[in-house]
Amino acid sequence: MILLNSALAFGGLAFLIPIAIHLMNRSRFRTVEWGAMHLLESVIKVNHKRFQFDQLILLLVRCMIPLLLAFCIARPLLTGGSTMEGNAPVSMLILLDNSYSMDVKHANGSRYEKAIEAAKKLIAATPKGSEISIIQSGGLPVPLFDRPVFDQAAVIRKLDRSTAGMGATMIEDSMNEAISTLRLMSHARRELIVISDFQDTDWQSFQSTHAGSFAKQFASMPIPPGITFLQVGEPIDENISINSIESPNRAIGVGERMRFRVNLQNHGKNPVNNSKLVFKVDGRQRSISQFSIASNSTAQVLFTHQFESPGSHIVTVETQTDDPLRSDNQFSLAVTIWESIDVILVDGDPSSEPLKDETGFLSVALTPFTLGRSKLMDVIEAETILPGNLTGEAIQSAKVIMLANVAKVSDAQLSALESFVEKGGVLFVFPGDRLDLSWYREKLFKDSNGLLPSPFGNSKGIIDGKGNSSRIIAERFEHPSLSFFNERENGDLSTATINRWLELSDTTAESQTSVLAKLNNGDPFLMEKQVGDGVIIQMATTCDADWNDLPLQPVFVPLIQQMVSTVASRLSPPRNITTGEPAIALLPDSDSPVSISVLTPQELRISLDSILLDSKPKDQDKVTRRQIAKFTATQHPGVYEMALPNENVHFVAEASRSDSKLAILERTTLKLAAEAIGGTVCESAEQYLSQDRLRRHGREIWKYLLFGFLAFLFLEMVLQQRFARVKV
Repeated sequence: MILLNSALAFGGLAFLIPIAIHLMNRSRFRTVEWGAMHLLESVIKVNHKRFQFDQLILLLVRCMIPLLLAFCIARPLLTGGSTMEGNAPVSMLILLDNSYSMDVKHANGSRYEKAIEAAKKLIAATPKGSEISIIQSGGLPVPLFDRPVFDQAAVIRKLDRSTAGMGATMIEDSMNEAISTLRLMSHARRELIVISDFQDTDWQSFQSTHAGSFAKQFASMPIPPGITFLQVGEPIDENISINSIESPNRAIGVGERMRFRVNLQNHGKNPVNNSKLVFKVDGRQRSISQFSIASNSTAQVLFTHQFESPGSHIVTVETQTDDPLRSDNQFSLAVTIWESIDVILVDGDPSSEPLKDETGFLSVALTPFTLGRSKLMDVIEAETILPGNLTGEAIQSAKVIMLANVAKVSDAQLSALESFVEKGGVLFVFPGDRLDLSWYREKLFKDSNGLLPSPFGNSKGIIDGKGNSSRIIAERFEHPSLSFFNERENGDLSTATINRWLELSDTTAESQTSVLAKLNNGDPFLMEKQVGDGVIIQMATTCDADWNDLPLQPVFVPLIQQMVSTVASRLSPPRNITTGEPAIALLPDSDSPVSISVLTPQELRISLDSILLDSKPKDQDKVTRRQIAKFTATQHPGVYEMALPNENVHFVAEASRSDSKLAILERTTLKLAAEAIGGTVCESAEQYLSQDRLRRHGREIWKYLLFGFLAFLFLEMVLQQRFARVKV
């Protein structure tokens, strides 16, 4: 215990006054003999001891009165044996949850409003000279300031301008960021305060998998911080969320009808009936559908739309359900509509007869509407050339090049093909009886350093009437271009008979190589390799009917269409990203930076310069240069519009819907979660500040001493009257 006003404690010496008065009164009396005295002697002898005891009690009470009054004025503090910090500055880090679940509305405001109110109270109460850091934990952890600051008012002003609705909380990343920040803070006392709604699923998972590791990290810090969990928000069960929009993963052309599958989920205990779902394209309402979802279940709603113009478009769906969280009632998708995909077919075995040349079946498969004189338009435009016409000028205008039974190409043509793939082109390689196998191994494969995924090996199957044919294994395909055939109504690849093929080696040990499909004898049938920004697809058999009957099967047209349109569209950086991921766009070749502007969901326009990237393929001296535009500040969900030199493109950043289940930790579970990393729980900012004052200054007990002082005053009066035999 310590005294705030220690000098006033000397007033306790006033307890000597009653003792002095008592002693003085004892020395003043004198004995007076009188006649009837002998009649009282027996009574005095009987009550003498009781009189002495009563007087001692009264004396003790009178001594306690000045003692209690003096200590009350001196303001004693209970310190628990520790040294009090008083008003010494503190390093305070607040981990502030601004995920979209914090947008939940309660009767007295949103969870985030309560979190901001609590944070402001904590900041305003910090001693002068304290340093403050705020890390927002919605999506990727983002510090409110680049470094800890000492200006309380500046922090509060910026907090007032902040918003919730960011991505789902990434607890592990946020804790790592907090540890890094705490290590850089300067004061001897450090506090980590986590303000969140503490969603059940996220925090229970963190407690079971990562809490022990973080507890050790916090304990091993040179100055371990005090850790406090402060929960805001009330338990809520009901909520509807739009989890995703599924769309074709291939290139879609102008006038082609596109289907969108919207996935919804009811997280509540009550069913939702006859609610409306609005479908918008580029901000304009196109359709409305009704849906119903049982409790704790999912549902799907289908929309179709035909785009009339190429370029970048935004599809948005929004529910009109009245629930406490509106942030997850809307979902957007960036869609690129292609005007055309230019494909060059290099025919290594031309013929004047229909479908007798090497690329005849490919032409039909790629442009069925054009060749059939249909009113519908093909998104793919195919041009057939001879190997000698494969020049740099022809390659520049193409998105896809298909080598069909081409014996070999010149060194200049090979260099042009390598540059084409490096910059994002797609190269298909089909074998045949004209191939120079040695050239393909030495120049196109080059011990895994070339373009080819695998060297062409020996011929297999039926050769000179001997051997056995094979079929494609109709397994569940993982590659996006083949996943279309996982639904049997779209076609069955196993119906084709492969009579002859060239053996391919399974080189999947190479990180950029994968097997897309296999034959039933285990040999690879389709292989893929990524080189630079481009990709190469290699098939084990011909693309005409010489070695197989695949081109004669109904499945051939969708196979070639899916492969070309899917692979070509996948090579562009994704337009639909998760919050926090960078938005990246490829630019035309240029040697100097290009100025780009980005319009954010908050209607802020931000300027940036493009980045020049250099890449050098293995075993090659030439350097490929690419310009990209990269925007990293995508923490806020919504649409980002990037103005490029020749077009405007859209990116959509959406948050994980894991926060849509609004159940929060119960108090007992929250306490266990806090204790798992060495922390405690406070129910409010006021409770934290009360405990903080106790840590800093101890517990003042003058109120209890004042109560004791008044009690002894009353007791002295009662005892005085009682001992004097006066009734109270």
